[in-house]
Amino acid sequence: MKAPRTLALATALWVSAWCAGAFTLEPMATLLAPSGAGSVATFRIKNDGPDRVAIRLEVLARSLSEDGKEVDDPSGELFAIYPSRLLIESGATAVAKVQWKGPQTLDAERPFRLLAEQVGIDPAPDASSGIKMRFRYLASIYVGTNAFSAKLEAKVEAATGPKGEKGFQVKLSNTGSRHVIDRDASVAIKGSGGQDITLSSEQLGELSGTNFLPGTSRQLFVPDESAEADASYDAQLEYSSEY
Repeated sequence: MKAPRTLALATALWVSAWCAGAFTLEPMATLLAPSGAGSVATFRIKNDGPDRVAIRLEVLARSLSEDGKEVDDPSGELFAIYPSRLLIESGATAVAKVQWKGPQTLDAERPFRLLAEQVGIDPAPDASSGIKMRFRYLASIYVGTNAFSAKLEAKVEAATGPKGEKGFQVKLSNTGSRHVIDRDASVAIKGSGGQDITLSSEQLGELSGTNFLPGTSRQLFVPDESAEADASYDAQLEYSSEY
């Protein structure tokens, strides 16, 4: 791996639509300790719109499948949120605290999402205002310590594509204890038949720039006519890391 760059925690934001009652959430990513003062994070919600807004906060457990699909489920009693509902006047900023209440000893970092969602204040429809869309943010919460580390590895095998074309099945796996985002990734391949091949960041496509949570993998077929079905391949992954 290339020497890692020290960067800010990656952010994650999903906004459902623009609305007159827009708000902002900060920070968009944070690391919580399993115990002590570091187990509490402070989030700021600012109402940038002309009307007051009601915001609901919830922490969701986060997981990823090999095809990159994120699944968010209720986190149960693992967190306390103070307060979990806020009513914020136009131009004002409110503060909410999120505290980890789960195990104080962890073997690996655990990923979550903080959902900040605008909810209706007055259930009665206002015909004069037209349709109002609502904002919805998803921030990243990681529970762990700076002692945890990522270990991202590549595995390559000769494979046949969906149209019968020759190529490589490339699998990247994070077997470490911390999430990592691989930037400018490339894979150097050495075949048992003497081939030396390098798959660039462009060839790796969505595998480069992916947030690999601990224990997760992603794989992709890369067309390449030099792939030999009866050969074995060693792969060396190079990337710049972002946390």
